[in-house]
Amino acid sequence: MLVLGLSNMRDAAAALVCDGRIIAGAEEERFVRRKHVTALPVHAIRYCLQEAGIALRDVDAIAVPWKYWQVGRRLRLALTSMMRSAQLFRVKGTRSLERARQEWMELFRLQQELTGRVEAGAVRPVFLDHHLCHAASSFLVSPFERAAILVVDGASEADTTLMGVGEGNQITVLDRTPLPHSLGQFYAAMTAFLGFRPDQDEYIVMGLASSGEPTFASVLRRDILRLLPGGRFELNTRLLDFHLARAGYFVEEFVRLFGPARGASDDITQRHRDLAASAQLVLEEVLLGMGRHLRALTRAESLCVAGGVAYNCVANGRLRAELGFNDVYVPPAAGDSGAALGAALWWTAKRAPEVRKWCLPDAYLGPQFDEAACRAALQEAGLVAEFLPDAHLYERVASELALGRLVFWYQGRMEWGPRALGNRSLLADPRREDMRELINSKVKCREAFRPFAPAVLADQVHTFFDVPAPSPFMQFTVPVKASAKGLLPAVTHVDGTARVQTVTRDANPRFYELLETFGRLTGVPVLLNTSFNVQEPIVCTPGEAVRCFQRTQVEWLVLGNLLVGRPGQTSQQHHEC
Repeated sequence: MLVLGLSNMRDAAAALVCDGRIIAGAEEERFVRRKHVTALPVHAIRYCLQEAGIALRDVDAIAVPWKYWQVGRRLRLALTSMMRSAQLFRVKGTRSLERARQEWMELFRLQQELTGRVEAGAVRPVFLDHHLCHAASSFLVSPFERAAILVVDGASEADTTLMGVGEGNQITVLDRTPLPHSLGQFYAAMTAFLGFRPDQDEYIVMGLASSGEPTFASVLRRDILRLLPGGRFELNTRLLDFHLARAGYFVEEFVRLFGPARGASDDITQRHRDLAASAQLVLEEVLLGMGRHLRALTRAESLCVAGGVAYNCVANGRLRAELGFNDVYVPPAAGDSGAALGAALWWTAKRAPEVRKWCLPDAYLGPQFDEAACRAALQEAGLVAEFLPDAHLYERVASELALGRLVFWYQGRMEWGPRALGNRSLLADPRREDMRELINSKVKCREAFRPFAPAVLADQVHTFFDVPAPSPFMQFTVPVKASAKGLLPAVTHVDGTARVQTVTRDANPRFYELLETFGRLTGVPVLLNTSFNVQEPIVCTPGEAVRCFQRTQVEWLVLGNLLVGRPGQTSQQHHEC
């Protein structure tokens, strides 16, 4: 059974599944070059079909993770809240009209849209429960035969969390949290209050939190976000409304409690750091309360987590460390892009229950390009490449990294999800104290407080990090061992933690070999690994990789076995943030 999953909501994406096995998956933003794009994922769909060598008419089902017509509760809440103030009426009314004109109309006309914009022959789409698709995106690719399931995001059709249990390839819903009580919307509203972009920059707030003290936590618990018995919580939307926050409005009483909102260009003060720390702590406390209730309810030994809030790797670390589960699984695409994959998996499970669940071995589901395509991109840019056999390439790149040089590393299939996991990566030596400042000045143009992540050989991770289980998708923050903090200053956060990626030879043999070579050379089989991009989506094609390389001061670009350098460019080349 061939099932195409797609989502046209934020982080639009498409994924193709054959009898429960994932053939391909990609986010639309990588093709259209706009982060978090909301659109029918035409390019991602075409890629998935091309990867499988099929036409749209060959697909048995098209599954969408959104029952767009089930908006009764949303409308009632919107109408009730809109009656409270003219601002709410304007903000919510405008947003509802926008969604009705674009996203919901596209879904209503989806079969015709696919015929007109992709190709004829599309079967009639099926529309599935959003949170069940999130649940499937985690449990149905996890290594567990039975697991508790926790889905937490901004909102589905009418709810904001799902608690469930998975067994075999089936998922049973145990409880849900209804709107307007939303952890995702709480954290997004706090993100807006702190001067960052809601629904985009929550990871920045998470990084900022480590440098603050949770001095506002007691007030948040009392007046804004209350943990209730039975794994429930309550959000006071009269004081903190997500929709108003998105538009930059905050009620007078909220400002009286927490001070004025920060402007996007304002300096970050200790108050902002403390607010971030407080929001992060309260979020973690509610998640832990839900997790404890779920463990007691299911008696499961394992936990699967999904939804946008599952990108909070600090909270994930606490879920794994403090709830007594043997392991916690978070997929590489936990947010709405992952729901597209979950839709394909869930429909397969519903229509073909005899198909066994399939454990996702890695996150490399996107497009790949051959050497000819790489050479063509370099030739067009006027760059000269040196071809190096594998062993020589690893030795050369490891030596350059050990000298403090930066390397753009472009290999194989693009990663699924927002993390660069060794195929579309910027690599650096984690042992240098000044490496974060160097990367920010040469490449990233980002806030100095944001941490960089380490990639480490899975069979040597315990030498450097307190990792209770493998972390192949960079979804958990763990303590750096005291003996390693001095060795790895560039990837050790201010609170002594790191967001680790464990690398195995089976999952990524080329990245593993490079790490192993760097380890032989330096004694430290760890590299700083961040995304191959500059204020844009992660690069997809060789042409995008070359253009990104040219507008930075990174010394080396590796495309497969092609090594590209620019002798003397460091003092001349500069880029625009």
